[in-house]
Amino acid sequence: MAYRKTPATEARKDARRRTILDAATRLFGAQGYHSTTVPMIVAESDSSVGSFYAHFRNKEDAFAAVLEELGEKVTQLMDRARVSQPDALRGLQCAVESLFLFLADNPGDARILIVESSGLSPRLERVRRTILRRHAEQVCQTLESAPGAFSVSAPAIAARCLVGAVFESLCSWLEENPTDRQSAAEVARAVADYNSRAIRC
Repeated sequence: MAYRKTPATEARKDARRRTILDAATRLFGAQGYHSTTVPMIVAESDSSVGSFYAHFRNKEDAFAAVLEELGEKVTQLMDRARVSQPDALRGLQCAVESLFLFLADNPGDARILIVESSGLSPRLERVRRTILRRHAEQVCQTLESAPGAFSVSAPAIAARCLVGAVFESLCSWLEENPTDRQSAAEVARAVADYNSRAIRC
């Protein structure tokens, strides 16, 4: 008799994958990619090695899933912030501030997205570049949607510069001594203000 998938078995399978993915996210964010092992993920998720390999081929596969999910989360966050504002410029400022504050509040996620994902393997580099390209495309679309509001001759290049500035500023802020650095809100506002000065008419 053939095995039949039911909604209940699919829900259990999804829940197990979710538990493993959440554990992997915590460990990659706290320990880094190289220091995290499959047995650590299995122990953290209170799962089994067999269950891990039922969902992921290896550690790289799990990291790719974590990175893709984080990229989607950040994209949705920026989209919500951008469309919540009445004009395109304020929408971009709000998106920048929201992204910066989210990653400042979630340093493990920031570590995964900005530090750990860089240069690990060709596959993971493609995932990371796809996330950054998606953010740059969002910004480019905004710049092109309101040409009268922005003084930009090459929207695609400007968009990449703006996205790069946000990630570099955040990376530098995270590396500073927490007792000496400015608040995340102050830096987020400063980055958003600098970016808006660079592109507005």
